[in-house]
Amino acid sequence: MCLLRMLKLTETVRRNLPLRISLMIGSALSLLLLVSLFIMLYFSRKAMKEDALTKASYSLEQAMTNVDNILLSVEVATGNTYCNILVKSSDDIQMYGKKIVESSPYISNCIIALEDGNNPYRNEAWYVNTLKSNTAKWIKMRIERDSVVEQFVSFCLPIYVPGKPALGVIRADVSLSLLSSIIADAKPSPNSYCALIDGGGSFIVHPTGGFLLDFSAFKFQSKSLHHAVNAMVAGDTGYAPFDLDGHRYLLFYKPFKRANVPNRSTGDHGWSIGLAYAEEDIFGTFTSLHNIVIIIAFVGIVLMYLHIRLIIRHRLMPLKMLTERAERIAKGDFKEPIPASLHIDEIGVLQDNFRRMQKSLDVNMGQLDELTETIKERSNELQAAYKEAKKAEKMKTVFLHNMTNQMIAPASAIADDVSTLCNYDQATAEKSVSQLVGNIQQNGTTITKLLNNLINLSVQEMDEEKGGKS
Repeated sequence: MCLLRMLKLTETVRRNLPLRISLMIGSALSLLLLVSLFIMLYFSRKAMKEDALTKASYSLEQAMTNVDNILLSVEVATGNTYCNILVKSSDDIQMYGKKIVESSPYISNCIIALEDGNNPYRNEAWYVNTLKSNTAKWIKMRIERDSVVEQFVSFCLPIYVPGKPALGVIRADVSLSLLSSIIADAKPSPNSYCALIDGGGSFIVHPTGGFLLDFSAFKFQSKSLHHAVNAMVAGDTGYAPFDLDGHRYLLFYKPFKRANVPNRSTGDHGWSIGLAYAEEDIFGTFTSLHNIVIIIAFVGIVLMYLHIRLIIRHRLMPLKMLTERAERIAKGDFKEPIPASLHIDEIGVLQDNFRRMQKSLDVNMGQLDELTETIKERSNELQAAYKEAKKAEKMKTVFLHNMTNQMIAPASAIADDVSTLCNYDQATAEKSVSQLVGNIQQNGTTITKLLNNLINLSVQEMDEEKGGKS
């Protein structure tokens, strides 16, 4: 059924010249327009992607700088107190802890734990690890107070005098809610998310702005996200697409680099910062524009096709009219006139030539009709004359037949009388010789009259034919 429809459609296109020309021109222009739109949209999308990459890089740098400034501020405040502890001796160590909290708005709590005296933190991991490494470091903390879990990232600074065992550790706690708000404010679009993860792939700050310390990025059910997180853990810089909860994102990531400041610890945290940029934010306007452009292009192609078809149909109307006239001429209608062309192009010249041909055919056919009528009249006259001649010939034959019949009886009588004379017997003869001779003479006279009448009739016809010819 579909094949039959296709064949009918193909046949319709083949038979309809304006439709075929319109489709050819419309297809060529449509292809040119679509190629131009494709190139324009391709480079527009590429430019928007590069712009998104620039914005993401700027946002990551800004977030990383803000976080690092907070960390540096905490380190400086803790370091100043560390120097005071070494220079000044005081029995009230906790006073220095209060000064650290008061000196920095980012520090929510400070603990100074010493080796001598009553130290409740002697067995805790942050204290033991800091003393063992004897280097300043940032450590994630999860503290439960009054059934409330608080999460921090803490700066742990060992207190030591060169050449002597460590005296203790200063721990300054920075609330993850503070870092979370800073990183959450760094997103460049409404649906984008910024996150900070450690070297094991666990979130220091969750993408939604929460601070789930023990939540790992690998727990998300997205293989594409796992590949991106692996790259972040490896310390790479770049971007990768991933799908999450039915949305598509581009994850821009880079290692968390600390500012190089004199006397600052150069150890690497192993952190990485990432920005999940929603494609609907990057290409949302582009997609809307893309759809509008496609709709406009489709409507434009349809209107362009209709306009082209209208123009071509109007320009080819004379050809259609000439085709109809040619069909009528082929059927024998030579009378219907062809109007003069209003154009001077090839079609106009063709119409004028066809018009002159139609007029010439009309005149020639008129003359041919007159000649045909004349021949028909002559034929009718000849047919009538032939019928008359045939009738006369028939009458002549009947007349000759009658004359011949009239001569049969006298000729038979003469033959009988001659036969009687040849065998004449006077004793038995019913008639005398003189009677027989008289009968013979009478019958001979009758035959002579009939022959004279035939001769006179023949002479009369010959005279009439001569008179007719002359």
